[in-house]
Amino acid sequence: MRVSASKKKKKKWIAATVGVAVIGTFVTVALGSHTSFNFTTTPLVTGNLATKVNLKSDGVKFQTKVPTDFRVTRIDIAPGGYSGWHHHPGLVIVTVLSGEVTFTNSDCSSKTYGPGLPNGAVFIESGDDPRQASSTTGATTYTTFIAPHANPPVFRIDDHDAPGCP
Repeated sequence: MRVSASKKKKKKWIAATVGVAVIGTFVTVALGSHTSFNFTTTPLVTGNLATKVNLKSDGVKFQTKVPTDFRVTRIDIAPGGYSGWHHHPGLVIVTVLSGEVTFTNSDCSSKTYGPGLPNGAVFIESGDDPRQASSTTGATTYTTFIAPHANPPVFRIDDHDAPGCP
């Protein structure tokens, strides 16, 4: 039994439409994901500061009111990598060693950081709003997490309801 040319075209059109829908769904889920992609985090050291601190030195103030957990990590981001939508208890200080990192806020505003860039090579994350870091070219950062003490320590909270940023 032979299939007519118009039926073949119709089947190809249906297959193409289904393919585009599947790819579109995958891309939407991937970009709106809370899961990191092409991010490799290497914890270097984790420690706990058991006492309160209130220091001022040379125009810098550092204060804690509760026992505090610290973690320093190296994060390697492959080209096209992203952190997924998340936030942190306490605060995070990110120093971009190489490459460029774009930091996107929940209101979809973003800035790009890296050595020699106008925004500098350091940014700070804090608060409960979801945020995401990404790199189109790849980057390496050293990141210091400072969080209220928890057992086990908590340094990242994934946000499943990601904003609809492009």
